[in-house]
Amino acid sequence: MIIFGLKFYMKSKLFYKILNITFFTVLICTVNIRCAKTEDVVLVDNTNDSTSTIDTIYYGFVLNEVLYDPPSGSPGDANGDGIRDANDDEFVELINSSANSLDISGYKLYDADRLSINTANHEFPANTILNPGQAVVVFGGGTPTGNFGGSLVFAASGQVLNLNNSGDVLTVKNNNDSVLFSFDVTALSNNPNESYTRFPDLYGNFTQHDSASTGILFSPGTRIDGTDF
Repeated sequence: MIIFGLKFYMKSKLFYKILNITFFTVLICTVNIRCAKTEDVVLVDNTNDSTSTIDTIYYGFVLNEVLYDPPSGSPGDANGDGIRDANDDEFVELINSSANSLDISGYKLYDADRLSINTANHEFPANTILNPGQAVVVFGGGTPTGNFGGSLVFAASGQVLNLNNSGDVLTVKNNNDSVLFSFDVTALSNNPNESYTRFPDLYGNFTQHDSASTGILFSPGTRIDGTDF
């Protein structure tokens, strides 16, 4: 009887051990699957960023244009609100290059100073959905006015992008606080009074905008030539 009881106990203990292992395996797999389903972007190799030390192309998410040094005077009014402002008219343009809608709710932008204190320059609000081929533009501030190619347009929720003309690093994080990519503007910091843009759009190297399209200094929300994506 004692032997039977011992065997039953051992079998029961083994059963619960197996049950626990199975439970935690299922739990871990479920979490991983859920994370995989909510993970909007996947790192891919990018050999086109000759002026950046870190990849800035991901499936469904492309950093396409950055203006950190708005031109002087009225030509520098990138956000179209009628006022040229060195901070408000800075902008970052990102594009959903995939065939699927992309939920970027909770994604965050940081400059180097804000990253060091973990305070975002901008956080995309809930229900921010990028349609396939659609761009999103974040200005440093002001009241962005215009069509901007039908892109989503925001003024930085942290009131400023604060991209330093003498060199800075723009970092993009997802809603899990994982770094998606960073963009080092130091290699481009020659005070160009125009944006740096990919040429061709989406996959080319970064170049000064006027070199890609003569006479046009920036193109927030549109292709280099001003047409819609």
